[in-house]
Amino acid sequence: MSGVHILWFRQDLRVHDHAALKAACLAATRDGGVVVPLFVFGAGEAPAPFLVESLKELDAALEQRGGALHYRQGDPVTVLSELHRQHNLLSLYTHETATAQPSDAEVEAWCMRAGVAWRTFPQFGPAHVSDETSSAAAWDAFMAAPRHEAPGDLPAGQIGIGQPPSLPPASQTAAGGRKAAIETLRAVLGPVSDLSRIGAAATSEVSYIEQLSSYLALGLISVRETWQAAVTARNQYLAAGQEIRAARITELIRHLPDVWRARLIPARHKGVVSRSGLGGQLSLDL
Repeated sequence: MSGVHILWFRQDLRVHDHAALKAACLAATRDGGVVVPLFVFGAGEAPAPFLVESLKELDAALEQRGGALHYRQGDPVTVLSELHRQHNLLSLYTHETATAQPSDAEVEAWCMRAGVAWRTFPQFGPAHVSDETSSAAAWDAFMAAPRHEAPGDLPAGQIGIGQPPSLPPASQTAAGGRKAAIETLRAVLGPVSDLSRIGAAATSEVSYIEQLSSYLALGLISVRETWQAAVTARNQYLAAGQEIRAARITELIRHLPDVWRARLIPARHKGVVSRSGLGGQLSLDL
């Protein structure tokens, strides 16, 4: 093993539409070494069942591609330092998180000292916008861009899997994992021909974004996947004359930029409203 490229999963527990995963695989192919998928639990952290289910499903998706999710517990700098000492880390790949993590500055400083390249990729919206006028156009362009395909075979290696989390006996209200996320998204958007859902959609007390929030928070489906599916469904409902359903889905589309705006854009930039249209059917893969 000539070196390791760490793919650090945080709020992006999927293999589809995953820019960091794609970049890590390209680096291993180009520069040598292997890709090691990693998830780090906080010291003493007892993961919630929703997270445990989501990690198990992610691990299964990685195994289908010749990889495996590695588990570590502790502060990220300590974990990365130990991995570097044992296995020669070449680079670190991550997606941005919804809010800046307290450890990010420490990780950045450690990477500079250790000579480990850290590349992070936007997933909630474009990385940079200059002003309010350009923000809506930048958002539309980012969301309408082609999704990253999941890799076929990972140039993966194993460096000690660690201790996978186990599910506690307590029940939970929502199932974790990408499969449940896609099922929830499909239930929210519904088939255009399902007229029986129109009344329920108009009177439901739980908004569409609330129904999807847990899945979006862990990145089980990407914001781009959700946006493209929602825009496609909205346009189909409008074409079918089902304005009530279209209006509900438009509200979902309006709320999707909230995390991006809070992270990257000053509070005065509130004008991000999707103008793009996507035609035809859109499918999501497990």
